[in-house]
Amino acid sequence: MKDRREFLKTGVCAAFAGAAAATGFSTLRAQRASASVGPMQAVHPFGYTYLDVDEIRQRGYDGYRKLLPSTDGTMPHGECAFGSFNAIIGKLAELDPYSGHATIPTQMMEWASGGAAGFATLCGALNGACTAIGLICSNADAKLFVADLLTWYSESMLPTPLAQSGLIPLPGKEYELPQSKAESNLCHVSVTNWCLASGFASGSGERSERCARLTGDIAAKTAELLNSGVGGLLGNPRDNSTVCGQCHYKGTDYDGGQFTRGKMNCHSCHVDIEKVSRKGHKFGHRHHDD
Repeated sequence: MKDRREFLKTGVCAAFAGAAAATGFSTLRAQRASASVGPMQAVHPFGYTYLDVDEIRQRGYDGYRKLLPSTDGTMPHGECAFGSFNAIIGKLAELDPYSGHATIPTQMMEWASGGAAGFATLCGALNGACTAIGLICSNADAKLFVADLLTWYSESMLPTPLAQSGLIPLPGKEYELPQSKAESNLCHVSVTNWCLASGFASGSGERSERCARLTGDIAAKTAELLNSGVGGLLGNPRDNSTVCGQCHYKGTDYDGGQFTRGKMNCHSCHVDIEKVSRKGHKFGHRHHDD
């Protein structure tokens, strides 16, 4: 695993790397503190400091459960999007209170819980984590890390064993939960697949505990990816040997499937897929027959 210096050499967060290389984080912090100045002016990208993955997993869980204050010290704030965002940006702000991270009120992400105001679109924990990546990295690098995070989420059995045994949950929440594969980045599909696999209802305490552990997992995976310093290794979803973009890519051939586009696993929407050619496929839809 690359250390922080190697990470910055990759070009991720290049703007912040220049300042860090010139003065060093500790020297820069001391100079600003002695000058009695506030946080640095926020200039994108904000940069990154190596984070402890296990600590970030716990912070994500605690943030969901309203056990951590936001960067302005206020409480309570919680649920999925705040949990993952605050786990990363809040920790970076703690490590350097004179950084751009410290200028961000992490409670700003609360609107994204439940897949954006409860609309069950992009998973809130993914939303928070991806927003953190967008602050930390250049736009080009952010897309690579986000693609890896979304791919990992849709293909992995979650919550992970580390979230099952490595976290310190709330009293009474020490039980092990069933796992499921989301096969999508949508809250709607992710929760549905877990509820079908577990037998617990969407409004149950077990489902809420599942999402708390999932938030920890997503925050931890984000830190793991950023610690590595290299994005774009996982690419697009690979399950079932096909993704939306093999048929539904941006183009001008409407009859060939270019009436939409996407990078998710085909099985997010379709079942019983029979590949015909790049011109199209025969399939059964999850919601209606085609």
